[in-house]
Amino acid sequence: MTSRAYSLDLRERVIKYLEEGNSQRLASKVFKISKTTVNTWRLGYKRDGSYAPKKRIGSSPSIKMNDFVKYVKSHSNARSLDIGKEFNMSASGARYWLRRFGFTYKKKPLAMWKQSMKDESST
Repeated sequence: MTSRAYSLDLRERVIKYLEEGNSQRLASKVFKISKTTVNTWRLGYKRDGSYAPKKRIGSSPSIKMNDFVKYVKSHSNARSLDIGKEFNMSASGARYWLRRFGFTYKKKPLAMWKQSMKDESST
């Protein structure tokens, strides 16, 4: 389960509370958030002038499942390094997506990726 960013409304209320002359410690107690979060928001607002949270890295997959599965099925001897290069990711990232899409690795003279039977029956 991934955590979500706090609402813009809450961020704006906290920053306005601080601008009224209240301390970060008091703001953290009033709004029931950590002092570190209050400080991070204050610094971010001073730096950027915006209440918006930073873009979360990795929050959405950068690959399309159909393209990935199609490539792996047509290149069954491809190594995870080769697959990673094709989709602009690391070899460990390629292995993560292979497992996530139901592929298993079979030890042969060359690497062979096969999709497990349970995934084939569900599609």
